[in-house]
Amino acid sequence: MRDKEKVKWKSITSYTQIFKCKPYFLKAKQQGMAVLAIVAILLSVVTFTTITTSQNVQQYYAIQKVRQDTVSSHSILKNHLKEVATALRTQSVSTALNTSNKPFISTTVHEESLKGAGQQLLTHYEVSVSHNAENIKYKASFLRYPALFRLPTAAQLFSWDNQLTQWLFNRSVPELSAAFFPKSVTASHCYNLVDASVYWINGDCVLAGSDLTHTSSLAPALLIVVDGDLTLSTNTHFFGLIIMLSTTSATHELHLAHSSSIKGAFVSNTQLQKQIYGLLTPSAQVLSNLQASTQMAKIIPVPGTWYDIN
Repeated sequence: MRDKEKVKWKSITSYTQIFKCKPYFLKAKQQGMAVLAIVAILLSVVTFTTITTSQNVQQYYAIQKVRQDTVSSHSILKNHLKEVATALRTQSVSTALNTSNKPFISTTVHEESLKGAGQQLLTHYEVSVSHNAENIKYKASFLRYPALFRLPTAAQLFSWDNQLTQWLFNRSVPELSAAFFPKSVTASHCYNLVDASVYWINGDCVLAGSDLTHTSSLAPALLIVVDGDLTLSTNTHFFGLIIMLSTTSATHELHLAHSSSIKGAFVSNTQLQKQIYGLLTPSAQVLSNLQASTQMAKIIPVPGTWYDIN
């Protein structure tokens, strides 16, 4: 009996201990679930924040790319408009459009012929450019005019005038340079000259017939000799305008050999020593042809005509 009682007591004791442990594990389990729930919530918050941040970053870069593309498109259009205007200085509208053609850009040019106060031939251009993929459009007007602003007067022909360049080019002698003529050939002599319509020679110039075979009454040339002597060799024929400029007190010389000629005009800004054995023939038509030459043209934007159309 005593043994049974012992066994029974042990069983009861053991049962009682198990019964007492159960609430502890239940509480721990509940706490663990609560912790897991909190962790899950935090992870959800972190995930949501990460996704939102990632979307914001993507939107930011997308907006930046759109802005950069827009700025790039504006820059491309502006440069293209300037390129078209530069081409119009020496080219017809159709040629200028062909040489400056670019994909995704539409270009329209309206042309109007005008005459200046001195009957100079002027051309007004209205140029419009637009981007085919974006709602961007620019428009500007330009005026093409002759670099030879006025023709020599009757008093200036084959003579000198210290205000000569001011009259012809609206520039004083110090202000005038080869850069004023975009298509000019600059040299320090006249040997083996390349074909051109405008020559700027610093120093003495000796012309031979072979140097001027590309010129004629219909295709005259402008020759500017600065601080030098000018010689036209035998059988050398010049068509156009010769200008001799002196920036010092030195006296320079013009020498026309036998059987040589100048058809058009010869002028200078100071007195010269002359040895004329050839023929000097004034020609208003030759000078007008020179003035109208596209190689003598300059182009400028008309103030207040640049528009950004959106």
